[in-house]
Amino acid sequence: MLNPKFVVASLFAVVAFFQLAVMPASAQFGGFFGGPKIETISTQDLSAMLTRQQKAAAEAVQAGKPASEPDFVVVDVRTDAEVNVSVIPGAITKAQYEKNADKYRGKLVIPYCTVGGRSGAYAKKLVADGVKVKNYKGSILKWVDAGLPVQTLDGRPTNRVHTYSDRYKIPAAYEQVTQ
Repeated sequence: MLNPKFVVASLFAVVAFFQLAVMPASAQFGGFFGGPKIETISTQDLSAMLTRQQKAAAEAVQAGKPASEPDFVVVDVRTDAEVNVSVIPGAITKAQYEKNADKYRGKLVIPYCTVGGRSGAYAKKLVADGVKVKNYKGSILKWVDAGLPVQTLDGRPTNRVHTYSDRYKIPAAYEQVTQ
């Protein structure tokens, strides 16, 4: 039979090892061992937020008033080649966000990419910096799967979507771009 003092001492040793060896690795490897929990946002909720904002802006213009600033910002974290094809309407690029980060202080940041991996990593970085974030998991592929519009960076409607890789498929209503 095991000595109870030995069992307790062994448990303390395991906990101490975990605290010294594993927990610092979480910070060092950016969440490889878990990291901060990042909230997500659904396609339906993001679309509704953008629709409300567009409607409020249109009503303000119609009333001759300035449009109010939204309490969120949608950030496309894909490469220049990808965002130069199309973005979700109302989105800004990661470079635009970082250049004007003070403008967006206190707002909910909603990053997205092709499927949600790169935006999830960026979301963890933002959370570590104290930013309120919701990752759009599924990202632009979920957006077009829902039949929602995309536009060029200068606001013109398009049906072209950069999918990063030809392994991803999009609805026939869109033109897939991989280069």
